[in-house]
Amino acid sequence: MSQETVVYLINLLIGVILAGVMSQYWRLESSGQSLHLWIVAAWTLTAADLLFVARSMLPPDAVPRMLPTITVTCGHALLLLAAQRSAGRTLQTRWIGGVVAVHFLLLLALRSMPALREWRAVSNSIIWGSLSVAAALVLWNSGPRLRELMRLPALVMALQGVFHASRSLLATHAAVDANAGQFAAVQVLGDVEVSLFMVALFVGVLVAYLRQSNADLRTALDNVHQLSSMLPLCAWCKNVRDDDGYWRRIEEYLSEHQVNVTHGMCESCAAQHFGGSPAV
Repeated sequence: MSQETVVYLINLLIGVILAGVMSQYWRLESSGQSLHLWIVAAWTLTAADLLFVARSMLPPDAVPRMLPTITVTCGHALLLLAAQRSAGRTLQTRWIGGVVAVHFLLLLALRSMPALREWRAVSNSIIWGSLSVAAALVLWNSGPRLRELMRLPALVMALQGVFHASRSLLATHAAVDANAGQFAAVQVLGDVEVSLFMVALFVGVLVAYLRQSNADLRTALDNVHQLSSMLPLCAWCKNVRDDDGYWRRIEEYLSEHQVNVTHGMCESCAAQHFGGSPAV
């Protein structure tokens, strides 16, 4: 088994573990469509690792060379969509899909020109790095609360953009000089980076959602504590004095603290106003 295959297998194992953990958390917590897109991206990148493993172990051309590469591009496109969904933005599926289509056509063109084969690494780094930086900017330009929660994932994607910028420069130098040894080193760097990127990114995303769940739980506990304490209630109109000192209807006060209010009529009021028992 070659060293390249071993690296791909390690990346595959890491991807399966991370995507599985995130899927289990999503199933138990019902965190909504925002985390759902992150999970789809994780499984897509894991599928790309599986294709890389198959390509390195199966006979030549059993797995088209460009298939794992374009799958990675789809994974990065899904990461950008996940960032947009987390930030509450409209999903830019049309132009993101256009980027994937352009990369696919570019890979086809380079495949038909063997003399330019080394430039595939350059194009890959430019596309993947651009998508990562775009996702980082989306998270950084979101609201203060989300920016704080998603600081680590945004930083990871920004660093990956820097990595791919450096990798594209190295790959360009290797392609211009026709240096096979340097090109192989660039390829190894890219393979190792995959593991670091997936661990840092998806662990950061999971931690962000755990922090969000913890914050929601604390808010709910604070509300329960506030409701369980004594409320200043007017003895005549039954209005409640809130924390700011304003008297408000008790229905409004309870609704703001996430308590659903319904109305009914007790037996005494029914007898006084209607001369009978309240309707059920």
